[in-house]
Amino acid sequence: MEAEVRNRGKMEAFGLVCMYGVTAFDDIKTKQIRLFEIVLFGILGIAIELIYKHHSLMSILGGVGVGALMLLFSIISKEKIGKGDAFIVMVSGLYLGFIDTLSLLWISSVYALFAGIIMIRKYDNSIDYELPFVPFLLIGFLILIGAHTFGGIAL
Repeated sequence: MEAEVRNRGKMEAFGLVCMYGVTAFDDIKTKQIRLFEIVLFGILGIAIELIYKHHSLMSILGGVGVGALMLLFSIISKEKIGKGDAFIVMVSGLYLGFIDTLSLLWISSVYALFAGIIMIRKYDNSIDYELPFVPFLLIGFLILIGAHTFGGIAL
């Protein structure tokens, strides 16, 4: 049983690191995220959850709901928050559940805030500068994995 839990965790982590890595590259290069990548990793997340049943249905719906709220904010703000970023967070909710998706979004947002402040100060960019968010999701996820592995976040 313990080996199965470890395998599930490794599969989830591998899937998310691949998703964030591939989409972060696109987000930096083109400031867009391809729908194919989101759908592919979404299907993979559903398959992993069906096989291993790691999270409760309510937790998964909560995690996806975090991304859905982000999508609503994207629509309301006329895409000041990218819709692709919201879809990535929805897929993350399939893998992580509610609490870890909230933690990921918070950690990533804090790092994006600091990077944005540095970019504005260093390069004298306007406040409307578009900063790709998926690289911060990758950083946030790696920090979340480290916190779970080595202790630090009791989730």
